[in-house]
Order: sequence, then structure tokens, then C-alpha cells
Amino acid sequence: MKPKLRQLSAQETPEGIALSDPTGVSRQVIVLSPEAYYIATLFDGTRSLEDVQELLLTQHGSMVPREKLEELLRALEEARFLETEEVRTELEARRRALLEKPRPMVLAGVSYPAEREAFEAYLKTAAAFAPEAPAAGGGLVMPHLEPARVPGLYGAAVAALGQTPPPERLLILGVAHQGLEEAAAALPTGLETPFGVLEADLEALQALDALLPYELFNSTLSFESEHSIEFPAVFARAAWPEAGVKVLPLLIDGDPARKGVLDELATALALLARDFPLYPLASVDLSHVGARFGHPPLDDVLAGRACDTDRRYLELLAVGEFGAAWEHLLGPGNPTYVDAYAAVHAGHKLFQGAGRVVGYELSPELPTLSAVGAGVVAYGAS
Repeated sequence: MKPKLRQLSAQETPEGIALSDPTGVSRQVIVLSPEAYYIATLFDGTRSLEDVQELLLTQHGSMVPREKLEELLRALEEARFLETEEVRTELEARRRALLEKPRPMVLAGVSYPAEREAFEAYLKTAAAFAPEAPAAGGGLVMPHLEPARVPGLYGAAVAALGQTPPPERLLILGVAHQGLEEAAAALPTGLETPFGVLEADLEALQALDALLPYELFNSTLSFESEHSIEFPAVFARAAWPEAGVKVLPLLIDGDPARKGVLDELATALALLARDFPLYPLASVDLSHVGARFGHPPLDDVLAGRACDTDRRYLELLAVGEFGAAWEHLLGPGNPTYVDAYAAVHAGHKLFQGAGRVVGYELSPELPTLSAVGAGVVAYGAS
């Protein structure tokens, strides 16, 4: 038997490494010591228990009793954290169901109203908090943070889009909150919204797939509950409620080691846009700071660092200095955990015209002693 650990979310906590399942197959959370977590990662489908035991002895000089390995393996199996035929069958059934019809509004009724009339009233309230926004004919950077936390930024995003002529097709560049098999993944179905379905442009998606050296439809299940796709789709459709805009939903992996692959993707998108004009919309958040994200509890020093980092990043995006924006975050190792860099970089060749930073907020999470940054940049601002 060569057990294989599934692709899981791993979050550092004061108690250890908390493992959870982003797909929802398992609702359990297991907290492991760093040592146990390392051993768990050795269960990669190529090693038996004996192989893991030997590796730990020969490479680390650590003799771990077999019963301890079996105990760890049993806990992972009971949590459904290992790849099994049962788990594969369940995930495949969900994947097929997702592709049979437009992606539903998973967060309707929780994060925003599902009905059109109620959503229009919701937008009016958001607009009351919004800074003045210009048209954004050359593209938009907007948040995917929970709308109730930054209503003014969502109001500004909708206002900027509403002043922009509806494009033929909308490219949504979302942040993948669970790992992808490749640097990017696409969903070949439409997206439900309170204003009707945003239909997918399958021809354009297939053309993009042909330009890339990997299978673009590689992680469709990652879209199942992904808010970085749902929120921008819903709010963009609200800005263009009567237009027949088509959508290309793309999720971008955040591994900074994949910058070269992201450059290739950016080039492919620019080539695609010659035959299939694209309106780029990056759905991203900025700094993630405080206790929930592995920092000390948020204080004014950490909050100030996050604000300074975020504002400078947005300023660089606005003037089109995308290489400098990447280096600004990744050069020092992205210490405030901005999640925007990969999705923005993937589309950086598509943003056109002068950019304007429309608004920025650092939204507190008082119960977790943390905060998340969010902002809006409008390109081609009049």
C-alpha cells in the first residue's frame, strides 16, 4: 500500500499545522505538529510505510516506530484526507454535475441577494459608501473580499463598469483559493447571477487552451465554491444587466515560482485578444495580516505596514509598472501575504490606458485580530 495525501489547505496556527479540505469532501480539521505534517507530506503515492520509515532514518536519522506512522495514517484516512476510490468517485460525480449547467450562485442569500430587485436595492446602498469612480474602458482591478466588509469598493467597481460600454466578452481573472494542477484553469460553463446567466464563450476558451502547453480545463472543481469568480461575475452582470456579454472564467494559481508560466499565460491572453477582444477584470485582494494569517495579533505597526504595501502596489499597477509591482511584493517575500500578484500578472498585457486608484481599505477582522486589504483600480479612466 502506497498512501497518497490529497491536496489540502494547510494553515499555520499556534497549536500546529491545521489541515482542512477545500473541496468539502471532508469537513474535518486535523492539527499536526510540524514534524507530523512533514511525515504526512511523504505519503505522496510513491512510498509505502516501510519506505517512509527508511527515508526518515537514512535522511534525518530519526527512527519513527511503525505504529506511530500507522496511527498518523489512520487519522488521515478517517478524516478522508487520503486519495481513495470512494473520494475519487464523489469528486468525479460533482465535476460532471458542475459541467452540466451554469455554475449556480453559491453565495446568494449569504453574501448578496439572489433576486434582481433586491440586488438592485443592495447596489444602491453600496453606492452610498462608494468613492467617485471614473469609467474603466481599459480594464478593472476589484476585490473578492466579502462585499459587506467593503461595500464602497464594490459600489465603485460597479459604477466604473456601468460607465464603460459593455464588452463583447469579459475575462475574469480570479485567485485560486485551492491548488490547481497547472498555473491556470478555466470553467467552460456560464455563471448564474441575479440578472441572468453570464454565458461562457467556449470558442474563445478552446482557442486559449490551444495556445497553452497544458490542459486548461484541468481543475474545474476548483470553481465550485470559488468566490473570486462568483463575486466579480455577479457585480459585472449588474453593471451590464441587458448586454449579451460573454465570460471567460479563469482561476490563477498563486505559486510565485510559476512567474515564467504566468508570463507565458499573459502572452497567450494577448494573442487571444487579437481574435477575441477581451475586457480584463482581476478579482483580487491585497494584504492578509494578523493572527489568522500566522502573524502576531494585528497592531498599528502591522496595519501600517499592510497599508503602505498595498497602496504602493496599487500605485504601481495604476501606472502600468507590472514588473515593479511584482518585485515590490515578491522581492521581500510577500510578508503581508498579498494574494493579487498572480492573477494581475496573468492579465497585465491586457490592461489598457492610464490607471487610477479609485479606493483602498484595510478591512479589520476583530474576532481574529486580523485584517485584509482591498482596492479598486480603473484603467482607461476618463
